[in-house]
Amino acid sequence: MPVLRFKPGRVEEALGLSLDKALQVMERLKIEVELDDEGNVIAELEVDRPDMYSLEGIARQAKGLLGLELGMPNYEIVESGYRIVAEDVPTRPYVAGAVVWDVDVDEDFLEELIQFQEKLHTSHGGQRRRVAIGLHDLDKLPSRNVFYRFMDVDKVVFKPLHHEREMTLREVLEETSQGKSYGSISLQDGKHPVLFSGEEVISVPPVINADLTRIEPGTRHIFIDVTGPELKPVLDILSILAANLAERSKSKKIGIVDVEAPWGKLREPSLEPATMTLYPEYASRVIGTSITADDTVEALKRMRFGARKASASRVEVEVPRYRVDILHPVDLVEEIALAIGLDRLAPEKPRLMLRGSLLPVRAWEREARLILVGHGFVEVYSYSLTSCKDQIELAGIDEKRLVVIENPVGVESECYRASLLPQLLRIAAANQHAVPLRVFEIGDVIVASEEDKERGIAYQRRVALLYMGEKAGYEDIQSVVYSVLRLLGDEIAEVKPTSHRLFIEGRTAELRTRRGVVAVLGEVKPEILEKLGITYPIAAAELDYTALQHKWHRPPA
Repeated sequence: MPVLRFKPGRVEEALGLSLDKALQVMERLKIEVELDDEGNVIAELEVDRPDMYSLEGIARQAKGLLGLELGMPNYEIVESGYRIVAEDVPTRPYVAGAVVWDVDVDEDFLEELIQFQEKLHTSHGGQRRRVAIGLHDLDKLPSRNVFYRFMDVDKVVFKPLHHEREMTLREVLEETSQGKSYGSISLQDGKHPVLFSGEEVISVPPVINADLTRIEPGTRHIFIDVTGPELKPVLDILSILAANLAERSKSKKIGIVDVEAPWGKLREPSLEPATMTLYPEYASRVIGTSITADDTVEALKRMRFGARKASASRVEVEVPRYRVDILHPVDLVEEIALAIGLDRLAPEKPRLMLRGSLLPVRAWEREARLILVGHGFVEVYSYSLTSCKDQIELAGIDEKRLVVIENPVGVESECYRASLLPQLLRIAAANQHAVPLRVFEIGDVIVASEEDKERGIAYQRRVALLYMGEKAGYEDIQSVVYSVLRLLGDEIAEVKPTSHRLFIEGRTAELRTRRGVVAVLGEVKPEILEKLGITYPIAAAELDYTALQHKWHRPPA
């Protein structure tokens, strides 16, 4: 969670309150505050509120909570006369910009501005990999035309921020602390993204700015650039920066910067709000108190949303562009609860006092674990995200049934597992020195489902077990599965031959129990073992016990 440091005088100035009252209001906004040994305010915020990583953002929210300013903030969006022309930058293609006038930078605010920038870099910026921010003194820009290029590191010469001499970009990447920390992020084949104003370098994102456009006490107008490998995070961070700096601005004027790039054209920041519908009845149910449409409108306006009563049962809400944390109506309900005051929501004693107990499915899992351990199996844990290729080629999952991650970190985590067996095989491949090997895993799988109209996916609970040994065969795994099911008080209702991509034809079976457990078991095909580099035969099984969610009871001793 981001931890911010503010001078007490700045807190009083920004919120317009005495320090004690200001801290109380900040606590109502879910900010944990305390004073350090030097009397500075230490504020710990929720990571999902980047719009409050600066005092101006906190003050904007606090003024609404106190009823001093209601509804969405008003910023004047005007033409800036500045533009960015982007070339093809393969490692970091997206760029956007904005201008904020009359910010009036002093020493205290400059310290906070640097803190604001770095907190955005480390949290939503993903250590500058997803988003990198450049802040410049507008009056020091040599030209209104900014160019974004992919340049040879030996052909770019400039004076880095807070350095005494000019350096080549290669020297910056190899010799400076920031170059060593961030220089590899966007470097490719000796080339790196560079921002020019006219013919002068102003920034090398995501590494360092040029000293030419350094912001210092006395700076009045600020030019913002934001770059990244994806457009949405770039525009999210640009909106937050522009809105928070405009809160500091005397004129509250934000300038649009036109962008021309191979991927399209931009005119941002527009700060166009998103629209959502909220039903007071839903908010009442979630919070646990009666809330009318009028109450809903009033509360949301105090939390700086635009809101109007469409009917007695529906409220139309405008979400400010900088509120990137608002994803679902339940997020608006939380805002209403904050406006009411969490301390004012008195708890109610339940009408019935019930004793907690394990869900049937969890009780079944607990017993299954004990039984499998008694059979000599060792429990393992693998990642829920896995390789789509393994799921298709090893488990025979139809590609259409896989839940694929939109922006995976790598090919080994590109989809959610739909079967536990591929990971058990990978574990077996890495532990052939431990033959005979008996392992099992219990966990969730997710498959795409047309039956669940709301989510489009189905969660299932499964247990997979694997036996690897010199003479491992179908009978070895069958005996364990039968034993486990019978010790759990279940009965085999049906067994039939089946086909499975992982198992040998004729040595594969599907079984069903009277309580709804479905299992597939068999001997792994030699060609799959050979592909994985496994030299021992393997028998395995996977049981789906999702049907036991509400109806399993411990068998009598």
